[in-house]
Amino acid sequence: MYLDVLGGLRIGPAGGDAGPTAPKQRQLLGLLALRVGATVPVTTCVRELWNDHPPRSAATTLQTYVMHLRRVLTRTAAPALLLTDGRGYLLRIDPEQTDLGMVREWARRGDQHAAAGRPAHAARDWQQALTLWRGPALADVRIGPVAEEIIGHLDQWRLLLIDRYLDAELRCGRHRQVVAVATTLARRHPLREPIHASLMVALYRSGRQADAVLVYQRLSAALRRELGVEPSTAVQRLQRAVRVGEAWLEPPAGPATEPLAPALRRPTLVPAPSCGVS
Repeated sequence: MYLDVLGGLRIGPAGGDAGPTAPKQRQLLGLLALRVGATVPVTTCVRELWNDHPPRSAATTLQTYVMHLRRVLTRTAAPALLLTDGRGYLLRIDPEQTDLGMVREWARRGDQHAAAGRPAHAARDWQQALTLWRGPALADVRIGPVAEEIIGHLDQWRLLLIDRYLDAELRCGRHRQVVAVATTLARRHPLREPIHASLMVALYRSGRQADAVLVYQRLSAALRRELGVEPSTAVQRLQRAVRVGEAWLEPPAGPATEPLAPALRRPTLVPAPSCGVS
């Protein structure tokens, strides 16, 4: 079975969706799926479902929702998947059966490769992590304050993975690929400085110095218009380096040739690389 949250909520065997249809049950399952493997206290579940205005019957109603969720999960997995402990509820599932668990594993591997000086490995693994995002987390589920905070952290983490992925590709000398990917990303994230910086470097290395300067000018205008600030000192230094053609901007001497490690399992949920960093 699978349980995916990075996009719409999906649960069931590959190719189908056997999840609950009632909005509150989906909301509760979404929260538990975001915290899979960890106990979610009853008070947290109540706050997610009813915010600061829970009904008097909140505890009883929550137990009813849990009972219905167990019935749904029993059709797709072991009945003990949704456990109760003294403080709340725990959704137990193998991380490899959840998109969030797989993203964390790909990201961890990428971090390890980057720390060991293997940018091609790191780029591959971070890209694989990014391909598992089908859209905003729990996009088709009503979310409350608890899930909203968790999703906000996931969104920021996704942007950090994008930054690392683009940097690793540049370290491998794949600047033309970065131009193709980062051009789209810069339009979607007009205030994200690391994306624009990677695009500037990639354009410069592709012989498009004027376009690299134009990227900086667009970023600067957007930051002044939306936030009333100038680009960071580092990005300003980068645009000056692009204008004068400083030597450190040149691409690495040759392409990365390190052999890639075997991929993790679950390839059926990994789309084409061009879909990975949207």
